Amino acid sequence: MIFVIAEHNNGRPKPITNELLVAAQRVSREFGQPVTAIVLGENTAAVADDLKSRKIDRVIRIDDPNLAQYSPDTYVTALNGLLADEKPFLVIAGHTTQGYDFAPRLAVKLRRPLIAGMVDFEKHGDRLILTRQIFNAKMNMKTAVRGEAPYLATASPGAFPGDEVEGGGNAEVVSYAAQLEGPSTRKVVDRAEAQKGQADLSSAPIIISGGRGLKQKENFQVIFDLAQSIGGSVGASRPVVDAEWLPREYQIGSSGQTVSPRLYIAVGISGAIQHLVGMQTSRCIVAINKDAEAPIFKVAHYGIVDDLFKVLPALTKIFNDLKAGS
Repeated sequence: MIFVIAEHNNGRPKPITNELLVAAQRVSREFGQPVTAIVLGENTAAVADDLKSRKIDRVIRIDDPNLAQYSPDTYVTALNGLLADEKPFLVIAGHTTQGYDFAPRLAVKLRRPLIAGMVDFEKHGDRLILTRQIFNAKMNMKTAVRGEAPYLATASPGAFPGDEVEGGGNAEVVSYAAQLEGPSTRKVVDRAEAQKGQADLSSAPIIISGGRGLKQKENFQVIFDLAQSIGGSVGASRPVVDAEWLPREYQIGSSGQTVSPRLYIAVGISGAIQHLVGMQTSRCIVAINKDAEAPIFKVAHYGIVDDLFKVLPALTKIFNDLKAGS
């Protein structure tokens, strides 16, 4: 069995959950293992009902008042009992603030290996090989898991395209009664959502990002104009945020958000490794830069070598004309 630890909010799975299910479905095809989504929390029926339409075998609800607020203590206790009973082959969680909070604790509790931040996998014989990136994504490290299952892994956001999750299923939904002695000894004092830009970039299908090639803050309007014409969201490189042209929540890269949209347009961005880490898994990358030697062109599927102040207004006009004529 392959277990996916679903992340959810307000009765809906988070985008990372679909990405985890894509990873699980791919491993399932290679190893012939069924896929089960695990939903922890309180009043999780809506989340389970949403997930059962994916092409998976089961959804297990661990529904308990003590899980109403996330805590690594209660998560580890609940999952420890479930894994002992079910004995899965692989457990996949998101490499998110929640995932890399509880997953290492769970691995220690189970005395099992954890591969953090996996971006790919291979099958060698009957062995599972997991790939993770190291040295700021400059190198890939392949790790063969060994010892007894379950093996644990966290999957990096954007590594597996969430829109490729297979649907059309009608998974069985079952409940598991976790043996929780009481609420976590940690007390949640307050909870607040991090401020986002105009859209949650982690799930945006189209992103237009600007870099310091825009020269000054006021010029960023051409990015917003193109984004509006194409129905996209706006992102930025770190130099833009450091210069306070845009707030921190717009930043994409190793110290910002990791994204994997269907279309990523990089405008005036040279392509430093710190930025590439955050967007190189995008389905289609278009680079616009007057420097033909800019590193961004090495990862771009399409490139435009020209003055962005001529290219962007022209593109914006084309998309606006197309919308007007539709």
